[in-house]
Amino acid sequence: MSTLAAFARPVAIAALGAAALFAAPAAASAAPFMPDPLANCKPAATLDVEKKGNQVEWEFEGPEKATTDAQVTYLNIGGQAPTLGTSGPLTNGEGVERELPGFTGHLIPGGTYDPDGPKGPLEACTLGFGFAVTQ
Repeated sequence: MSTLAAFARPVAIAALGAAALFAAPAAASAAPFMPDPLANCKPAATLDVEKKGNQVEWEFEGPEKATTDAQVTYLNIGGQAPTLGTSGPLTNGEGVERELPGFTGHLIPGGTYDPDGPKGPLEACTLGFGFAVTQ
């Protein structure tokens, strides 16, 4: 494989991923992660992102003792310069908030979901990929 071909393939894959992220339907107030990273996990839980004004909130909600190690990575375009960051740990029933003006792409690259916590008998579920867009 030539040097140019070796370089072009990863660039093309990254460009397709970015195009998919930014072509997603934007929502002014709330956006579901698509595809749902928890789609294959039982019992059901949700990962959501909401935006009110410039305030973005990520929230994980599941059964009473449920835990996740998932974090949302975001790219915000709307301040003085583009900002890349993470939500930090998501706790069941508690939102994580950031001030993010303008357009924001949100990505969950993976993680695990344990429906009854680390000491419960149910096995943890591996999260899938998910993204959302807010503006």
